[in-house]
Amino acid sequence: MKKLIIIISTFFSLNLTAQKWINDSNCDSQSYEILNEAINHLANLEHLTAFGMAKAAKMSDSGCECAKLVLAAISTTNADLGSRKDKLDLVNIQLLSPEEKAWYELLLETTRGEESTWDNTYSSAIKKFPKSPIINWVGVGGGNWDGYMDFSKKFPKNASAAYNMIAYGYAYGEYGDSPDFEAAHDAISKSRALHDGPNSLDSKAEIAAMEGDFQKAFNSQFKARDYAYFASPYDFNLRKYWRTVNKENLSNYLKQAQKDLQKAITDGNLEEYKKYVSDDIDLVTGDSNLGDFYVYTDDDVTRDRNFTWDSFDLNDIEVHFIPDMTMAILTFYAKGSYTFIETKENVKYSTRASSVWVVADDGSWKSVHSNWAPSEGGIGIPKQ
Repeated sequence: MKKLIIIISTFFSLNLTAQKWINDSNCDSQSYEILNEAINHLANLEHLTAFGMAKAAKMSDSGCECAKLVLAAISTTNADLGSRKDKLDLVNIQLLSPEEKAWYELLLETTRGEESTWDNTYSSAIKKFPKSPIINWVGVGGGNWDGYMDFSKKFPKNASAAYNMIAYGYAYGEYGDSPDFEAAHDAISKSRALHDGPNSLDSKAEIAAMEGDFQKAFNSQFKARDYAYFASPYDFNLRKYWRTVNKENLSNYLKQAQKDLQKAITDGNLEEYKKYVSDDIDLVTGDSNLGDFYVYTDDDVTRDRNFTWDSFDLNDIEVHFIPDMTMAILTFYAKGSYTFIETKENVKYSTRASSVWVVADDGSWKSVHSNWAPSEGGIGIPKQ
């Protein structure tokens, strides 16, 4: 671990553009460099990296109490489950510089709920430390578009996170009468020039998606996930963009899957049926005999019926995806005929139906709901 810390500190000693978020710190010089990088990752919403950097700063200098503030800042303020208050309680405030203590007091205010006196505490902090990047940054607040712009001008070396938010401001049309995607991407470029991290690539992808360029979004998102792919926070959107790029192919797949699923059911083919349903999610269905909704099980696939299918065809299938591409609603019509086993009576079958398919954890699509009803003037299946 000592070798790792030496490598980290050597990297920062060569990085002449390293951003300083705390002007006055009680951490030693080596830990101070690591600490500032931790805060930079914190500001850029790269919390897992901020966690590792803060841990490294503390290991390099056991007296670097400000590193504990980073660990508290990336924790939640939830009164029942959050750990921010507990982590702040572990801070030895005697080892904090006055500037660090001001940040500590602001973090503490976020844990006090309705009893918080944040505004007064912040007013006092900014008067004492008007040139502190960290004190200025925590005062900007979410959605403060003018605040992000002001911060970028006041602290240009610390403005990576500010430029990232400015990019969203341009994309949302907050800096004009309409979205300006060219300005948004320019702001992302400025952000990346100051900080080479995955979050700006995630933002670049999201803004490309707003433009409707999902291939560009996928390419940027892939780079964001590639920083550290295992359990990556950027994986969800990467999959969403991939599905959007391949929307037509997915639609065709689901249309065929619906047909194959229904054929497996009509044929009583359990092995084929199980390809399209999940072991973890029930398939809830309502039959065209208008009986009660029920959970369709393996036994329903193989059970004996009082009729046999002569023909069954699905047609006019349409696929509708929800925005995050994790669920699809299919609508379709079915026609065919069946014959009662005892009476040999033949019945013309005509229904309309819908089904719901969702993405499973392994990326496959599974059917979780279907609803069938007789078409106008049509007949569904008989009650069993």
